[in-house]
Amino acid sequence: MSNFNLTPENQFESPGHAAVFYKSLGWEPLVLPAREKKPKGKWGNLTERTDEDLLRAFSPVSNIGIALGERSSGLIDTDFDWPEAARIACELMGDLPSFGRAGSPHSHRLAIGRLRKNVRFQIPPSATGLISSDRMTVLELRGDGLQTMVPPSVHPSGELVRWHDDPATVPVVDPDDLERRAGCVAFLSVIVNKYPRVAGNRDNVCLALTGALVRAGISDEEADQWVGLVASLAGDEEADKRGGKAMASREKHDAGEQVWGLPMLCEFLGIEPMEATLRKWLGGSSEDGEGGSAIAVRGGFMPQAVDAAEQALIREGVGIYQRFDSLVRVVRLTVRVDEEGVGRDSGALILKPVTSPWLREQFARVARWEQPTAKGGMKRIDPPPDAASAYLARVGEWRLRFLQGITQSPTLRADGTVLQEPGYDPLSGLLYDPGSTVFPQVADSPSHDVARAALDVLANPFRGFSFAEDADRSVALAAVLTALVRAMFPAAPMFALDAPTAGTGKSLLAETIGLVATGHKPAMMSQGKSDEENEKRLSSVLMAGDQVVVIDNCRYAIEGDFLCTMLTQELVQPRVLGKSEMRRLPTRCLVMATGNNLVLSGDVTRRALICRLDAGIERPDQRQFDFDPRHEAVSDRPRLVAAGLTILRAYIAAGRPNPIDRVGSFEQWNLVREALVWVGCADPALTRDRVLADDPQKEVLIDLLRLWRQALGDRQVTLIELTALAEHDAGGLVRKLVEELAANTRFHNGFNARSVGRFLAKHLDRIADGLALQAVNDASGIKRYRVVEARRRGEGAASIEAPF
Repeated sequence: MSNFNLTPENQFESPGHAAVFYKSLGWEPLVLPAREKKPKGKWGNLTERTDEDLLRAFSPVSNIGIALGERSSGLIDTDFDWPEAARIACELMGDLPSFGRAGSPHSHRLAIGRLRKNVRFQIPPSATGLISSDRMTVLELRGDGLQTMVPPSVHPSGELVRWHDDPATVPVVDPDDLERRAGCVAFLSVIVNKYPRVAGNRDNVCLALTGALVRAGISDEEADQWVGLVASLAGDEEADKRGGKAMASREKHDAGEQVWGLPMLCEFLGIEPMEATLRKWLGGSSEDGEGGSAIAVRGGFMPQAVDAAEQALIREGVGIYQRFDSLVRVVRLTVRVDEEGVGRDSGALILKPVTSPWLREQFARVARWEQPTAKGGMKRIDPPPDAASAYLARVGEWRLRFLQGITQSPTLRADGTVLQEPGYDPLSGLLYDPGSTVFPQVADSPSHDVARAALDVLANPFRGFSFAEDADRSVALAAVLTALVRAMFPAAPMFALDAPTAGTGKSLLAETIGLVATGHKPAMMSQGKSDEENEKRLSSVLMAGDQVVVIDNCRYAIEGDFLCTMLTQELVQPRVLGKSEMRRLPTRCLVMATGNNLVLSGDVTRRALICRLDAGIERPDQRQFDFDPRHEAVSDRPRLVAAGLTILRAYIAAGRPNPIDRVGSFEQWNLVREALVWVGCADPALTRDRVLADDPQKEVLIDLLRLWRQALGDRQVTLIELTALAEHDAGGLVRKLVEELAANTRFHNGFNARSVGRFLAKHLDRIADGLALQAVNDASGIKRYRVVEARRRGEGAASIEAPF
């Protein structure tokens, strides 16, 4: 029992004495500022304090928090955001001690247990306009990684937070049972919220509610009690008459007679989009064939059976999505996985293709499949394999939701609005799954001063990196912002993280950026030895829907047609490994590359920003730092994400007042660049001059154009004529030119006109060192080539290519 005098008027002598008491229960107290609900600064490490330390740490006006989860003996806080939920929990969870304030009594109840994950019972986006509440979260089960404000704190509203029960009596519970009870509370809260406020249809609502509870396995006694509770809380004057029908409903159901259930209840209340969520909360299933979910398998009726199966998938809210040519499902990894040359950390949220066996199992879960018997009856069967195969083959005809991508943090939609409600967002086609992380709300119109302050927050974890110049620091910040909102842009540049020597922090910087965006290390891949190998690995990244990928420790020049296409096009079509089919994939993934003295070659140079780290010492790996940026990225992630989005929202709300000459291929991404310059950062695009100057392919082209000019002057030649000239010029310049052209194709030991033609086509009209290669078709359609000085280019010359 408690060692303080618990009365409605007097509960604790002071916050310090309360902290000492909580410590005696095995809970870890946290100092909160007066009238605030969150600690200032970091609180991620367990702090051992004596009673005397606690009495000194807490002032008379301090608020007090408790670290939840393992740090406090497995403490779980059930936080009721809806008042309906708090009132219902008095009946369904009354064994758990509660606390609250005058304006929100019993808003928290505590238990002890090993909660596997923090659980949020939230209204899905598809039903947000149907619920009469400004809060979409009904209640939460909160544990590891979170804290909660407890008595005798003062709420920001000025109300004192008080215990309604003795906190020393917090019971040990089964987490699964706690989650089940919380789900029932959330379910009933929605029904109370939507219960008819005037007489007319109330009895039908209660009959359907009774049927839904009976079908979910709730006992007759509890079902009747819960129906009466809902009616009473909703203000029904005849609440005492609404219950008492559970036994009759169960007998009818067991006899195979028609009994209203959840579909009819949702129809009566006008919340049909809530059906799948309510079923999940209540813990019921549709395997009894409710709502027309029994599917008969008869010869010649396969299309109808597959149609019914799809309807059941949609009705039950199964997490299957169409993504262009494929069906996918979302999986959160529980262990580190290395597949197809790409490593992903535990906690990563990825997409998996829907396979026929998995889909067949889902068909069995959402509906009862039956087959006629010889005696005229029906027997239950497993879904036929052909049904799953037929559905997977319906490319372009699926009625499932379209998935553009997944995000683990709030982000911006293409129109600049903030997506910060978890769940599927139909406006963007994104699925936002924050896991157990709670992010602060991002204001719609922050001021310029607020954006400048947000920049300081965002830059803080990167303060220990040795950026060569201010523009390099801007590239790192641009990478963070791009990672957060990559889905809003059809294209974005690659971010190359470079250093003169190992141990400077390139991979650490890449990991920190990924941790801010996703909460876990980014997908990591090594550089392949060929373009085909890189295409295979990058394709697997796009198929998995990774938000961020790092090509780590690059040893070769970074180049390749597939990478260039991935950076500038909204969709790519890689070939599926082992098959002849092509698959369309969205490219909305941030690409980073790390390496010592990175070499970017060919068209990649126009598609990249480079961040140079230079510690200026021989052994940078021996440096000592007083903080770990990765730890800060994780512990401060909610603030960092909100800061990044605040910068972009402030710039958009201000009317984008800082237009900068846009870089080609990345016009929409220019928003990130402009916003950073607007809040006082150097232009990250300044680093492009460094990239372009170090392009090895450009050096090769310069040497080739000079040689061509020396060998042939202004003369126009076909490739056949060129080889003929070389045969009579043994040891001369033309012979050397032919050898150089062959060396730049895959036919290194011989001149192949077709391959040479493809090589030259990539460089037509490109100015290098004042020279340019031109091609003119003669009357027969054969190309004739010549190299001219740029100032003498003819009418047929193409315009100078865009800088990006």
